[in-house]
Amino acid sequence: GADVEKRSFFLAAAACACLLAVLLIGGGGAHRGGTTADEPGLLAEYHGEKVYQADVDSYCSMNRFFAGEDAELPTEQEILTEILQNIVLLEEAQRLGYAATQDEIDAMVENAKQGYALSEGKALLEGYCEWAGMTMDEYFVNLEAQAPRVIARQKLLNAVGEEFCEQNGLTFTKVNPPKELVAAKEDYVDDLFEQAQDEIIYYTD
Repeated sequence: GADVEKRSFFLAAAACACLLAVLLIGGGGAHRGGTTADEPGLLAEYHGEKVYQADVDSYCSMNRFFAGEDAELPTEQEILTEILQNIVLLEEAQRLGYAATQDEIDAMVENAKQGYALSEGKALLEGYCEWAGMTMDEYFVNLEAQAPRVIARQKLLNAVGEEFCEQNGLTFTKVNPPKELVAAKEDYVDDLFEQAQDEIIYYTD
């Protein structure tokens, strides 16, 4: 019924916010500085945004936490690519003016807090925070800090999706979108990333 759907929604929101907020720390502006190949663990950078081995390791271990030990996980190269795609996508979103409003940031944090109020959400988030070595307060502060990047990227992808649906006679939806819409967004990110290749500096062999 409606109560079950509501609980499921908040759980999904909490889990999604948890995943996105922490996962994208390494891929959303946490590391800025001069260009040098002498920094330990530096893997790549794009327009001053740097990705380190520690970012990839954190991403990988978090995937393991949520997916389970036996799940097939992405390779380190796939993770590095995904983090760099997020950096490129964020810059494009900012260039096109898809900034997060304070109301949107507040709503993302509030969704996570409502998910945390449920017993299942509480267990999920507390388990994650214990694993990550942070308090719940630190988690929500961290979530609020990361929310603008997550929201800006999502706004851009939603705009891409809406345009695709309009051109192809589909109804745009964020819940269970048609596979054509999912593919269109993935193609957009792939094309954007391909165009950015000449601007990405790799420090790996």
